Amino acid sequence: MESSFLCPSCGMKTIGHFCGNCGEKEVSQKEYSLRHYLAELIPVFTFLDSKVFRSLWLVATRPGYLSSEYLNGRRVRYMKPLQLFLLLNVFYYFSLTLFPASTFTTPLFTQLHMNNYYATYANSQVNKKMEKEQITYQTLETAYNKKTAVLSKTLIFLLIPIFAFLFYALFFAQKKYFVEHLVVATHFLSFNLMLLGVILPAVTILLLWLFQFLGISGSFVTNDYVVSSLLQIYFGGYLFIMFRRSYVANRWYCAVTALTIAWAFFHIVWIYRLFLFEITLRVV
Repeated sequence: MESSFLCPSCGMKTIGHFCGNCGEKEVSQKEYSLRHYLAELIPVFTFLDSKVFRSLWLVATRPGYLSSEYLNGRRVRYMKPLQLFLLLNVFYYFSLTLFPASTFTTPLFTQLHMNNYYATYANSQVNKKMEKEQITYQTLETAYNKKTAVLSKTLIFLLIPIFAFLFYALFFAQKKYFVEHLVVATHFLSFNLMLLGVILPAVTILLLWLFQFLGISGSFVTNDYVVSSLLQIYFGGYLFIMFRRSYVANRWYCAVTALTIAWAFFHIVWIYRLFLFEITLRVV
């Protein structure tokens, strides 16, 4: 005869080892053993290996594969696009505490003095802000940088529709749903976060250590122009393979569009930076 127990969650008396009302499991004495406690780690690592690690590996090593799988309805073995982007967003901003970068955070100094797009406008808005609130530049800069570091963690999602609209225009002839372009854009930007927040810092540290060991100057490794150029070349190759897999388009068309977007990547990022500047300045 099956035993019964009083559910500790909903208070219902039920027969068997699981509550028929809420699904709570009956706790037995063996579940307080050290072996059982450690055994609970197994499904956790199995889940991470089967979902998270697989998705991270594929987005880094097989451009467009996750997008192709998702668009073809094969989804159960991988993380959802936005889940992956959110996870890598966390990795990226955690890495900033160890390897400072301003690609997506963009402090006020960068907005005002390393800006070839709207520097005059940005300076005029900052001057108006200081005059209106009667504060010094140093006070504004400190508050701005603190606030923009927080806002950028959310506003970075704006890059997804920006690139999705670009993909939609470039591959309009394929007559795909806009959401399909959103999926491709999400996976591309997930790769960007991984590259800029994990891979690039690791490679930079390794090269700096190697150059120091060989007695060679490491200025080449940290030069912004060199790093940006290498990243654009890498983006071009990644996008070419991604477009071929995701859109199954003509080889030459994919090559031209991939190189064009790779060249324009950091220019497109300035659209996001403009939004970030406008919102930060208004809420700081």
